[in-house]
Amino acid sequence: MTNLTVGDVYAVSTGTYLGEFFVLMKSDKKNNYFLSLPKMINRTIDHVKVKRAIETGILEFQENLPEHIMKVCKEQYKQTK
Repeated sequence: MTNLTVGDVYAVSTGTYLGEFFVLMKSDKKNNYFLSLPKMINRTIDHVKVKRAIETGILEFQENLPEHIMKVCKEQYKQTK
């Protein structure tokens, strides 16, 4: 499994979600949970698909968000549930 950290941001470079940024909000044994920006949609993607997307360049790591920005993302994620 690719090591992901809460707050990591990935740009989607191709496919259905082209142009979105996925912010990792949490992870469990099976899935990763992202907030999609700028659409403000919660997206759940299993670990296998995320790993494949990173390895093939569909998801490109951008940065780990500062805590003050993550605070806003966390609130949005909760509201969108």
